[in-house]
Parts: sequence; structure tokens; C-alpha cells
Amino acid sequence: MLHNWTIKLVLLMTVAFSAQVAALNMRLSQSDVNQMAKMAFPQTHQYQGIDMVFSEPSLGLGTANQVNVTLTIRGRQQQQSATVRASLSGQLNYDKAGRSLQIIRPELTDFEVIEKQLTTGSELLDSIKSLQHQPAPFILLLDFNKVQLPLLGNQVPTDITIEDHHLVVRF
Repeated sequence: MLHNWTIKLVLLMTVAFSAQVAALNMRLSQSDVNQMAKMAFPQTHQYQGIDMVFSEPSLGLGTANQVNVTLTIRGRQQQQSATVRASLSGQLNYDKAGRSLQIIRPELTDFEVIEKQLTTGSELLDSIKSLQHQPAPFILLLDFNKVQLPLLGNQVPTDITIEDHHLVVRF
């Protein structure tokens, strides 16, 4: 009788401890996401002949993977330069194969010129203005090839979405 009870207990414990967790979900607030995003900046892009440096991001999480980001963009084209504070809107995309979290097809919705050094004419500002309401280069928020998650056994998320103004990370 004791022997049967011991075998049942060992089997129960083996099943309990060897069962894998089906899913682990983490809900991150907008503040948490902004702290993570700051690790990925500054970023450098070239777009339509303009060398751009993106910095100082501030993200706003919407619903259904919609995200807004306000950031500083320093643009240089030939001998001209300008710094603007810009707002962009786009779709959050988790590329599991590439192990990265991105804003794809961000669209410049608004900007304010903070500083400018222009020669005659304003080709640079005209180029920046022409980007308004046009898809821009993707913005990398997080590169899991460079980020270690030791508390989670360095697992890569299976999915990342925005739900009800929170970032939901599934492992």
C-alpha cells in the first residue's frame, strides 16, 4: 500500500515538474516600452538623399498594433542641416525570424523645426516636408539578437502585439 502510494506520488511529481508551460504572457505599460525603446536609439537612416539620425523616442501605444512615436530627427543633406521634433504613426511588427520589433511603414504626421543651418534655398526642409504623410523607413525598436533575457532562459518571444494600450509579449 505504501509502495503504491509512493509510486503514484513520484509519477505525479514527475508529470508536474516535467510539464512545459504552455504560454507565458507579459503585459508592459507604455512607460516600460519607452524605457526599452531608448536602448535602441540613436538610429541612423538614409532616405531620399537625406542622412538622418533618430533619437529621443517617446512611444504611444494604441490598439490593434497601432503605435505613435515622437522623436528628434537630425537631417543632413550636402551643406544643409536641420533638427526637427517629429511625430510618426505606424504599425508595430514583430519579426520572429529576424528577432526584431519594428514600426513598419511609419508615416510622418507632424514636425516642428528646432534648429536649422541652411544655405540659400531650403531644399532640406522641403525634402522633410515632402515626407509628410508618406511611408518612411522602418524604425527598429528592439533587436533580440542583441538583448539577453536571462530570467526567461534567453527565450525569444513567439509573438508581440499591442492590446488595449499595452505591449503583450508571448513566450
